[in-house]
Amino acid sequence: MRASRWLVVVLLLAGCAAPAGEPPPVGFTRVDVPGAPVRLAAGPDGDLLVAVRRDGRPGLVRHAADGTNIDIPLTPATEYGAEALWYSLTSAGGRILAVGGKRGGAHGNVRWSLWDGDRTGITERPQAFSTFGGLGAGDLVDGVLPATGPLVVGTWQSASAGSDAAVWTFDGTTWTRQSSAGTALESTRGRLRFPMAATAHGADVLVAGWELAGTHQRPIVWTLRAGTATATTATTLPDAGKAATAIAVSCADDVDDGCAVTGRVDGRLAVWRQRGDTWTRAGGLPDVRVGDADRRVAPLGDTLVYSDRGIVRIATLGADVRDTSGPTGVVTAVARVGDTTYVLAGPTTDNQSLWRAD
Repeated sequence: MRASRWLVVVLLLAGCAAPAGEPPPVGFTRVDVPGAPVRLAAGPDGDLLVAVRRDGRPGLVRHAADGTNIDIPLTPATEYGAEALWYSLTSAGGRILAVGGKRGGAHGNVRWSLWDGDRTGITERPQAFSTFGGLGAGDLVDGVLPATGPLVVGTWQSASAGSDAAVWTFDGTTWTRQSSAGTALESTRGRLRFPMAATAHGADVLVAGWELAGTHQRPIVWTLRAGTATATTATTLPDAGKAATAIAVSCADDVDDGCAVTGRVDGRLAVWRQRGDTWTRAGGLPDVRVGDADRRVAPLGDTLVYSDRGIVRIATLGADVRDTSGPTGVVTAVARVGDTTYVLAGPTTDNQSLWRAD
């Protein structure tokens, strides 16, 4: 998920109360799109890309700044692709990459579908079953579009222990998994690793996750230089308490502006920021509980849009907390397009509404 220089952090978390002296609420306007919105991404030419479900099938809508909705045609290649649920959506340089999945088969595993294209249409690229399936298969976490070309980040059975963090590259037709053996992505008997989210940062890719080393649960960020598994470094995030997890990651469009990670430390919200090669844990956060079942969230700066017992609030780190008028329920996505912030929220992931604030 990409962000502009002025960034917004979205948290699907609860438990922070607004301080005394209520400032006026931030007004949002509901945005109607054809279908049930499930994923957001900033698109080309100032448009918002909205992945939707419609009549039990996936769809993709380009929502223009003037409020016009334009369907982006989908060309599925498999039955599972034609019925896929959306797991990831991203766009960069006019290109669109999406990850879909539908459970099926004797064991009920997710049958993955990878889609790419542009605003004129996206196409599912059929792959051999062993590309993302089979005995060693894990999950797909995110699709990313670094300057070096499309990548998918997920997990795959390790030759050493458990599952490795894994990376697939794309040549325009075929997805190919790079070997994680001997790299910082590999799990070992003493260190199991779990990726949670990924984002592009120029030619590099940052992956947020965690590792279990003995009885210690530690937050980690992997940096794939030029999107290459063999050139990956792993950084353990600091001030991580007794048990911590890095849940999501985002980076500024300007590669000099660094990245940020949201996670939890001892069951509470934590944010880390990167400047150069140094990560530091941010202070001034509201006291927010984060449970194991909370969905991963995307950090996009020093502003938090979060859900507090069904009320959507916006907090500036170390400063005020403001209510919003419009969105309610759990916040599941945010996107920044120009001067407009879009928020996806609702009582459940199957019943969400799209909102905008200029």
